[in-house]
Amino acid sequence: MTLARDIVNLARRIQRESGGATPFRQARLSAARELGALPVHTMAPADRMPLRVAYTGENETAAGSAISGDTQGLGLDDCSDDHRTFRALLALALFNGNVHTGPTARWNYSVVASYDPVMSPRRDHLVMVAVRAPENVATRLLDTEGDEAGSRGVPGLRHEVSYTCHERTSLRLRHLPTNALLTITGDPAGCPLGEKRSHTPLRRYLTVDHSLTGPERRALAEIPPISADASTLLAGLVARYNLVDRRGHWATSLSWDPLERPETERKMEPEVIRHGAVHRLWGAGDSWTFQWTGYPESRDLALALTHREAGVKCAGFTRHGDTYTVALGTASLVLREGRS
Repeated sequence: MTLARDIVNLARRIQRESGGATPFRQARLSAARELGALPVHTMAPADRMPLRVAYTGENETAAGSAISGDTQGLGLDDCSDDHRTFRALLALALFNGNVHTGPTARWNYSVVASYDPVMSPRRDHLVMVAVRAPENVATRLLDTEGDEAGSRGVPGLRHEVSYTCHERTSLRLRHLPTNALLTITGDPAGCPLGEKRSHTPLRRYLTVDHSLTGPERRALAEIPPISADASTLLAGLVARYNLVDRRGHWATSLSWDPLERPETERKMEPEVIRHGAVHRLWGAGDSWTFQWTGYPESRDLALALTHREAGVKCAGFTRHGDTYTVALGTASLVLREGRS
């Protein structure tokens, strides 16, 4: 039975239980809300903001900064082509961990997931809220000056300015090849402005005054081409890095289960506890595969990417055993748990 039919049936039941006092249109909206299928595209921005917060866990002010009258849906994927390219590249940093071969092995994904950052995607600006230690997260994504420049971090990512807002540290970074902005902040509101602004970082990060290094150019050249539809899916992984279904059916965190479901305890197997989870995201063109140990459930990630309210528009998935394949246009992203 399709979701649309489920909504209609529940709406009719709501009407019956009200003795016919509830108009069908109102009953249908109540049914859609109950089944996690609100018509987001028809909702006013003020109504979309709390809905977005329910999924992302953002501060309401942060969500309000991301949704305006021309924002598509919840605004998780609303960005320019260049910024989408950057998010897809960032996915190769965030979703490759404990992997010791391949071009992205030294990008130092490492412990970013353990900080449980809240993603706050905005139009052409990605804000990563890491309340506990924004500087530590930045250290994992930025390269530093020295002979080995370009050997770690996201190639081309630079420190632009640091500032404080609400007594919390923020670092605004810029990706030179795409001109995309990434802010890593300890401020839950993700304030774009602040005090004590400094263009000189506390650590010896590469700044916007440093052009691309030779190692960075080689690292970028080793990245296979990513098709437009595949870029949308990979960027979608970043936007849904820590997403929780408002009805409690799925969650996408890479470090734990926010829903604390007993059946997910198996994720912390002895091998994962001893050596850490393994994440490998790789492919080319239209075809990409994400394979991992630990969290999340592959079903959860497939649902997040294709969800009626919070998913990537027009994306759908198929299942073959324990493998889920998310498709968008001509692109596919295979989701598979395990090492092989």
